[in-house]
Amino acid sequence: MTFTRTIFAAGTALALSGGVASAQTQWVLSTAWGANNFHVESAVAFADAVREATDGSVDITVHPSGELGVGATEKLSSVENGIIQMADMLLFLQAGEAPFLGIDTLPYLIQGQDEMKTWLDVAGPTYDAIFAEHNQKVLYYVPWPSPGIYTRQAVVSADDIAGQRIRAFNATSFEFLERLGAAPVELPFGELAAAVAAGTVDGAATSTSTGANSKLYQFTDHFNPLNWSMSPDAVTVNLDAWNALTDEERATIEALADEMEAEFWAVSAAEDQAKTAILVENGMTVSTADDSLTAKMAEAGKAMWADFFAKVPEAEAVVDAYAAEVGK
Repeated sequence: MTFTRTIFAAGTALALSGGVASAQTQWVLSTAWGANNFHVESAVAFADAVREATDGSVDITVHPSGELGVGATEKLSSVENGIIQMADMLLFLQAGEAPFLGIDTLPYLIQGQDEMKTWLDVAGPTYDAIFAEHNQKVLYYVPWPSPGIYTRQAVVSADDIAGQRIRAFNATSFEFLERLGAAPVELPFGELAAAVAAGTVDGAATSTSTGANSKLYQFTDHFNPLNWSMSPDAVTVNLDAWNALTDEERATIEALADEMEAEFWAVSAAEDQAKTAILVENGMTVSTADDSLTAKMAEAGKAMWADFFAKVPEAEAVVDAYAAEVGK
């Protein structure tokens, strides 16, 4: 048995055996992100708080960078099957297992944290049902900063974006950029700098976090935070492990999750502001979309909603209820 499998087996045995909580329940929480990522730092803070509040009876160990061998797209199934007790997962990366979870990538649907809060209020029961079907529950959500575009020339209007060769980060962003009139490019992120330097690509679509951390300011001059979507991570726990805890332990952990979630959202917002400041400090100009580009985004986004509904029909009623709340 490998060392990693030994960790899995030991953690699973402690969490799932006997139907009652062990005096020393030990769980592992897997995340794909690096140790310095704000989602990982939040997960570590949560684990520390749980350990303290339960006097050590529930001990959560956070494993960053996929070091347990669970891929970013395997979090939902791995928690479901008890391979790991907990995961911090980016929802849309689990859409292969549950297609509805790809919905947050739809352009113009969720723009900013206020809309994300409304979205989770409306869609929360749907998410709860999906996770229950996959033998787990959500303890808390934390949104990522929204994506924008990094370009060599300023992009403000619908005309400005026409023909821009922008590296897309997934299939949805590729289609959205194409609908805006850009010429999106599929390219490994590691090849982006050389492609921009060679003039074969004009820029990239990504968040302020990735842009600053990857020093995109070294080869692009402009950033427009188009804010066309917002995607959350969810921290979930296997239901068998969860139900093996005492009532007191579950109540304590849920109270901490409710309390700390707001703190983690504030960290996400601060991350976006801090990374934007780094871009500006390094000479980038931050622009804002004008009415022509905003209208184009709305048109493209709603067309993509309709396409999503054709594939995931149950999503339409949820989006309709949400759109009525936020006026879209």
